Amino acid sequence: MKLLRIAVIVVIVCGSGLGLFFCARSSSAPATAVQERPGDVKTVFSTGETISFGVYSNIIKVGSGSLTYAGTVKGPQDVWQHVKLQVETLSVSDTDEVYGSLDFTLPHKVDRRVRLFGRQEVIGEIYASGNKSVTISKSMNGKAEPPETIASDSALENVLLMIYRLRNDPELAVGRTYAVNLPTQKFELTVKSKTSLKVPLGKFQVFYIESKPSKYKIWMTDDEKRIPIRIQGLVSFGMVYMAATAVETP
Repeated sequence: MKLLRIAVIVVIVCGSGLGLFFCARSSSAPATAVQERPGDVKTVFSTGETISFGVYSNIIKVGSGSLTYAGTVKGPQDVWQHVKLQVETLSVSDTDEVYGSLDFTLPHKVDRRVRLFGRQEVIGEIYASGNKSVTISKSMNGKAEPPETIASDSALENVLLMIYRLRNDPELAVGRTYAVNLPTQKFELTVKSKTSLKVPLGKFQVFYIESKPSKYKIWMTDDEKRIPIRIQGLVSFGMVYMAATAVETP
């Protein structure tokens, strides 16, 4: 019963932080995959890289997930980055696809599908030019809700893209701080220290990165791949966190 109760309320809040993960109907043309060309943004991770995770509450495994860098795709006017997150627990199935700028700074579109106890929710986020507003649309079991627009005084960002931005930052170092502006919250991420951490994938030397207020915590390998081997805060219940179990590259 305790395990079931934990699984019921495992919810993902990446990106907007709006509760059960994010976005719905999009009126924009669908993005299509493109091959990387000389001069495209260089990344420390290859297209198709998939990091598999166990989802844990303390030491109890309550689900599994994966984080995939799908590479660059052709958007309506320019080329976008494409990142995918999937999480499965006893009661929740959540798939998120995030499209953003080549430097992983600005989100353009998020598509999300959630199944919770047989209830199907589709959520979409479309970001305006300049990223100072986002329109969020939802449908529940096929019934659409009125869209909501959130405005900001500065460019809006996304947590999943932020993880890849950190991975790809050659200046990542202890003491470096990043300001993050989500639709519902602002915070700072600071590289606090270097330490060692053991997860199911193995034991690694890592950068420890923490937000202020202390909601998001990321342990990222101190090597050329910068793999996030443990992430806390994407799954929003108490001490629930994701720990890496495998990494697959094409």
